[in-house]
Amino acid sequence: MKPRLFHDLTAFVRTACTHASHLGREVPLVPFYVGQHPVGWLRPSFANLLARWPHHCEVSASFVALRATPDTPRGRTLALDEVTRALAAEGVIRGWRDEPVSVSHSYAAPELLRIERSATRHFGMIAYAAHVTGFTRRDGEPYLWIARRAPTKSVDPDKLDNLVGGRIATGYTVQETVVKEAWEEAGIPAALVQGLSCASVVRAEYSVPEGLHREIMFAHDLWLPEDFRPQNQDGEVARIYCLSVPEAIEAILDGEFTLDAGAVTVDAFLRHGILAPEDPQFLDLVRLLAP
Repeated sequence: MKPRLFHDLTAFVRTACTHASHLGREVPLVPFYVGQHPVGWLRPSFANLLARWPHHCEVSASFVALRATPDTPRGRTLALDEVTRALAAEGVIRGWRDEPVSVSHSYAAPELLRIERSATRHFGMIAYAAHVTGFTRRDGEPYLWIARRAPTKSVDPDKLDNLVGGRIATGYTVQETVVKEAWEEAGIPAALVQGLSCASVVRAEYSVPEGLHREIMFAHDLWLPEDFRPQNQDGEVARIYCLSVPEAIEAILDGEFTLDAGAVTVDAFLRHGILAPEDPQFLDLVRLLAP
């Protein structure tokens, strides 16, 4: 039997939520400013690359600031587009999607700029996503519908994931993202998720080879009828499983889950009483998962 990757759920969540742990940063980082707002965190090696565009980026040892002309959302977007496309052509940024995401200093605040999605980890920018934990019951016991990401995915291929989860693209609301992703990823009709309330917010943050992954996930719970069988529609999911709670916990501890999806799943366990306040891990998990 292979050894567990994580001793317990607290160890897993500490890895997924390094911003809330006491372990400190794994790598040195410098802030990336747009105006007075630090909207990203850069590895020094990546920050040094930006010095090649002095007309767009002011680079110092302690910070990098975007200096676009005109200093407007469109001007900033065009400036960073020039930089990121050049770095993609050189192979520094990989997996280009032609999918711009909105950047602001906080969710729903005025847009500061847009950037290609595949570049957000290099710039350490916060991404926003909507996730749905799919529950059902079998013989009266709670089970979870869990997706396995396709092996062709550029990020976390073959890893286990929430039944529904997707980045909130520019121009979309949380609710619109839930409806869109629920159909594409699991074949769930809009009628089953329309009006589904956000149950919690989870923040994940951890180092990745590109830089820093930072994501805030609006978490939802969906109890599906026992006879409903999710079916992927967009080819981004290789298989969908129905796991018992103990099986899901074992998969998290074995490192089968993406860090993001595992954190959302643990949060759902807390909210549904699967992990009770008397559990020695309970308060630590609540603290670590909070945005």
